[in-house]
Amino acid sequence: MSRLRRLSLLIFAAACLLVSLYFALHILITNQNRPQARGPFLQSVTTNSVWVVWETTSPIAGQVEFGPDADLGHVVEENERVLHHEVQLTGLKPYTLYYYRVDSGKVAVFRTAAAPGDSGFRFAVYGDTRSGDRVHRAIIRQMVDMQPDFILHTGDLVENGKAVSEWNRFFNIEEPLLRIAPFYPTLGNHEEHDSNEIDHKYLDVFHLPGDELWYTFEYGNARFISLKVDGYPLREPFPDDEQLAWLESTLVGNDAQWLIVFFHIGVFTSRSEDFLELGTRERLVPLFEKYGVDAVLMGHHHSYERILRNGITYIVTAGGGAELYELNEPEPGSQVAVSAHHFMVIEIHDNRLVGRAIDQHGRVIDSFELLADE
Repeated sequence: MSRLRRLSLLIFAAACLLVSLYFALHILITNQNRPQARGPFLQSVTTNSVWVVWETTSPIAGQVEFGPDADLGHVVEENERVLHHEVQLTGLKPYTLYYYRVDSGKVAVFRTAAAPGDSGFRFAVYGDTRSGDRVHRAIIRQMVDMQPDFILHTGDLVENGKAVSEWNRFFNIEEPLLRIAPFYPTLGNHEEHDSNEIDHKYLDVFHLPGDELWYTFEYGNARFISLKVDGYPLREPFPDDEQLAWLESTLVGNDAQWLIVFFHIGVFTSRSEDFLELGTRERLVPLFEKYGVDAVLMGHHHSYERILRNGITYIVTAGGGAELYELNEPEPGSQVAVSAHHFMVIEIHDNRLVGRAIDQHGRVIDSFELLADE
């Protein structure tokens, strides 16, 4: 074989290799940017409806079958082929178990919301799951066993809110819980939701009440309020005038027996205070005290703490998986402070609220009881 022919064959082989590498890299990049299948997960439950949300790896027109027993019997079908699916089930009865399945998948069960005058329900609270996958999984397994009616998350769901891979991992770990209990998150600083940014994956993922950045919902004899207290935008990190005006109007109009607020950056903690904590405290606490908020659930400082100040119970529940923080000198009014991975289970029965904080091994690290004003 001539030298020229050998050179031509080598060039051809090299060209084939480069083409193969190009297509392999293209497929890899495409698959990384394409969302993995997520869900289904439940959102924005009411006494007669719920939203079922899920994502698929290719566009399809999805469907949800549902009913009061495992025979299902009702179906809602989408009209368009999409990747992100949001289907509302309507015509449901208050505080009733329903069975459902998405796209002929496995059947799961959820409960609709209790009616405004009712009590006797259970919900779970946790936060700062971020990158601690092993602990995060252990906590989710325990929460599934508790069978909560719904869930609150105090923020920092993921390590980097702009990374698709982070959200994929979050939903993979959370899947057994989110398919059975409606999920209400609040923004954390790691979600990185700056109002000047275009990339808002948090809003793309979830289907929440109101404008989704801050919102309220009623469940039984309680009103829950989620606030945007995530430290963004960086130039004006505290709750702005628009949010404060909305908060006050919501508090003024409240007629529920229990009033519970949840958000990310705390107003009282036994960590070293910074300008975010001080500024947020200055803007929020006067409203909480003026309108008789019962409990405030917060995240951000990776620990558990319960603080009583001026008749309001403030709880830091930020032990969902991220690395733990050491606590400093106890905050005035601190009842319990533990640097431990954990979640909470809270039950409301009429004018009585019973709360427990449970660590990743199933041990109760705090329990308490509150009574609402008659």
